[in-house]
Amino acid sequence: MPREIQLTESEKKLILALHKKNISHREIARKVNRPKTVVTAFLNDPLKYDSRKRTGRRKKVDERTKQLIIRTASNQTTACANIVNDLCFKKVTMDNQSSYEKVKHLEKDEKRHCPALTTAHKDLRLSWTKAYMTWNNEWHKVVWSDEKKLIWMVLMAFLTTGMISVKRKRFFSTRPRGGGSVMIWASFGWGGKSSICFVDGPTTAKEYREVLKKHLIDIGSCMGGSD
Repeated sequence: MPREIQLTESEKKLILALHKKNISHREIARKVNRPKTVVTAFLNDPLKYDSRKRTGRRKKVDERTKQLIIRTASNQTTACANIVNDLCFKKVTMDNQSSYEKVKHLEKDEKRHCPALTTAHKDLRLSWTKAYMTWNNEWHKVVWSDEKKLIWMVLMAFLTTGMISVKRKRFFSTRPRGGGSVMIWASFGWGGKSSICFVDGPTTAKEYREVLKKHLIDIGSCMGGSD
């Protein structure tokens, strides 16, 4: 049952005045429009009324369990719901406001976007690496090329400072969407590197061959891949 709103100063003065006239508690409660129990509690000890310390709602976890939750959250990066499930708590939640903000060294972090890599993708990359891990001078004949999509803010940082500060974060898989970006292409080899080429729109196989023809064929022998 919810607690009644505490008596105001004017209500307290009115109750005391009516009580001095020997008016019953029930009649006083009717006049001030308050429950009889509230009036009685005040008249029993007016000086100590509303001075009792409120303990609040009883905590669902004790201090030992609280330390276990903090220790688990500090030693790994996982969701709050997973911590609750792993520790087999019942009717316990880890709300961001009530739990994280009370512990100074804990910080909520969100995963960033990154391209999706399936198990098949990882296996192909691993097998390719193992196949060529014994190469030495053979790499002199290889030219590497790739394209990169830059969003507008990252592009501006690159053009104004010449470098981009990178801080490793946790990621979740997604695919790039939306506008406000530019696609660039470049290549490098043992003997040098090409200039940056700006690619308009999505790159098809035909358009990619045109990029290679314009920006790689003439200088490819100087960079590598002479065979």
